[in-house]
Amino acid sequence: MTNIPCRSSKDGPNALILATFVRGALCILKFHGIKLGRAHAGVNRVISNTLGAVVPACAKPGGGIGLAAMKNACLRLEERRIEAGQLTVAACLEHPDRGRSRLWWQLPAEWSDSVTTWADPFVIGLVFPMMQWGHDVDVAGRVSPSLLENLERFMAVWHCWVPDKYRPTAIRASEEVEPGPPAGAAETVLPFSCGVDSCFSLLRHRRELMGRRNRRITAGVVMNGFDIRLDQANAAAIYSGLLRSAKLLLGSLDVACIPMTSNFHELPTTWKHSFATHLVSGLSLLAGRFGSMMIPNNVNYGELRRVWASHPVSDPLLSSRSFQMLDDGAEHTRAVKMGLLAQWPQAMRYLRVCFANPDSHANCCRCEKCIRTILSFRAAGCGLPPAFDHDVTDRQIRRTRLLRDNHMNYWLDVVRVAGRNGLGGASWVRSVRAAVRRSRRRQMLDRLKRPLLPLRNAVRVLFRGSALGKKQLADQARDQS
Repeated sequence: MTNIPCRSSKDGPNALILATFVRGALCILKFHGIKLGRAHAGVNRVISNTLGAVVPACAKPGGGIGLAAMKNACLRLEERRIEAGQLTVAACLEHPDRGRSRLWWQLPAEWSDSVTTWADPFVIGLVFPMMQWGHDVDVAGRVSPSLLENLERFMAVWHCWVPDKYRPTAIRASEEVEPGPPAGAAETVLPFSCGVDSCFSLLRHRRELMGRRNRRITAGVVMNGFDIRLDQANAAAIYSGLLRSAKLLLGSLDVACIPMTSNFHELPTTWKHSFATHLVSGLSLLAGRFGSMMIPNNVNYGELRRVWASHPVSDPLLSSRSFQMLDDGAEHTRAVKMGLLAQWPQAMRYLRVCFANPDSHANCCRCEKCIRTILSFRAAGCGLPPAFDHDVTDRQIRRTRLLRDNHMNYWLDVVRVAGRNGLGGASWVRSVRAAVRRSRRRQMLDRLKRPLLPLRNAVRVLFRGSALGKKQLADQARDQS
């Protein structure tokens, strides 16, 4: 740790304590109505000059971490390890009052030369804990100054969206320098989950359908620990099945498959806010080889008011000058994307949209997302994709619960696409409208019941010993057995 120059080794801390005491005393006098006039400004000026002599601007890029930074959080990279053919890279974010958050990534050792030595991936991956802590951060390592500039905007965006939870913080690095151009500067990497958005982005760029915006995607990263959590039941088997499907899909378009694992879910973050930083952190590790990364977007330009982790406004701010972020597909809704995917037989066979199947990576054909995807293919005039074992009935459609406003918007988009394709009078379209109406009524009743929830929970505790409902108690007992 670099010592801050001051008049003597003892004067620095004493001056800080004295200045803080005097300033607090002035605030107390002011609170009690004692007017100090010019004296207040004069004392403040003396204090500022004193602090300026004791604590110079250690916040400058490349400056040391000294007395003023003792309460800052610190981000340190760990030494890389290769074991059993796997490369592990990790970093720790530490603060004396907040504790420690550790983020690690694993990928095949054959990709070691592609992994950057910069700290950028971990600054991105840990930016939400930084904003939640609200302390300045000192990074012991090299960081791209253009990334730090973009992250200032990124933090400002999230502070505007969720001001009670996130605060912009100052991030300083021991060395701020842009890396040189990578070997594959013209190559792009994207995260690949076998889902609608990633399949759509991959297909249209590999088929060169984007004109001037076309990018040369040469690798897809299949992340373990993203939508398949490491601690969930059958996680290894589910990911193994997903990886097999991803290799077949990527291989059909001559794109390399990179399996990657992370413990991101162990970080103290809100998933619906932070999952884009999870994706970008992993992709940024490969900045030693690729010149850009692409995030297949699921928030289109018609939904810009929606606060979501992967967003056309915030995604491009998670990049640097040397490793650009490309937000892709926001001009289309999911229902529109189905028309192009129907032209890719492998996607129709291996498409994966379901997170509700506890035993397999296969689609369950029962959850809201599975039903919505099947209906989107119907609306586009396509048959049932082989990726779904069976079709859905009108009764299933009507009884589907749409828990969020954006789910209702997705279903209404299916109705609009079906209408444009001459299917507006079909019985299943009427069932979609009925499901939306039913969900809106339920949403209205939930709002009316909300003030009564404390009373209901108190009665449950009195008679059952818990505020949980009967089904929740049954599920809890089954999990414990």
